[in-house]
Amino acid sequence: MNKMLTILFACLALLSLSGCKFLFKKPVLEKIHDVKVLSLDPDKTELELTLSVHNPNAYKLKLNSLDITLLSPKREKIGSAFLKDEVLIPKKRSNALTFRISLDTRSTVKTINNSDQKVFVYIAGSGRGKVLGASKKFEFEEPFEIDVREQIQRVVAGFKADGNDIFKVKRSYVSKLGLTESQIRVDFIILNPYGLKFNFNSFPATITIGDKESGSGNLLQELSFDEKIYSQEGTMVFKINNWKAIVNAVKGVLNGEIRYEVTGRVQIDAYGIQIERPYSYSDMIAINISELVF
Repeated sequence: MNKMLTILFACLALLSLSGCKFLFKKPVLEKIHDVKVLSLDPDKTELELTLSVHNPNAYKLKLNSLDITLLSPKREKIGSAFLKDEVLIPKKRSNALTFRISLDTRSTVKTINNSDQKVFVYIAGSGRGKVLGASKKFEFEEPFEIDVREQIQRVVAGFKADGNDIFKVKRSYVSKLGLTESQIRVDFIILNPYGLKFNFNSFPATITIGDKESGSGNLLQELSFDEKIYSQEGTMVFKINNWKAIVNAVKGVLNGEIRYEVTGRVQIDAYGIQIERPYSYSDMIAINISELVF
């Protein structure tokens, strides 16, 4: 009799477990809330991805694992993340999960859409959930567009990369002397460590010498960049209203160099965005005092 009861209970337990497995509904991706660009540097772009996973079951769900993969429009893997700890999702409820993902910057910017400054990706996931001892795998794949407009404006017009200037002055010198007008040239180099596409159209600016505004200038010619151009040289030309301003500034300067400051607004076209931002820099002008005096 005891053996019969044991067998009966065992059969009931197996039927119950089988029923649980049969009734177990897979967790599903409910919504991708947002993908935020946390940082953009020449090597890596850091993203924060937030999504909701829904538990359709009448029992709490233990989410054991969830791996996230970001795919390019060509279905190439460009980034990944995984669930670090198990997550419990109440019955018939959803939980918001946040992941941090690193992407290769240069690979990412190649996919920027010129019309709306967005990066199109596929967000794919695979995971495993457990309810009452029964577990199932689930998968999803959803398209998503990441807005990079703000980051492009900040990086390109700010001329900064990892806190360092990407606009670097090479040489400042007097290229022309006249009684009523002189000319100063500033040779510079611009780096493109992000592999961005942009045109440096204009940089109308004023030059200050000896604490006095002494003239104005602009780019000699505009510069164009794409992902294959890492750096490019350019020149700014300034017309000095009165060459005596230079003479007055170098009085008492024995090494023939004087400091100047340039203040203006950079005008850039990047992926169809017209960007204009204030920018300034300073350097030393090499002066031949004897030429100025005599």
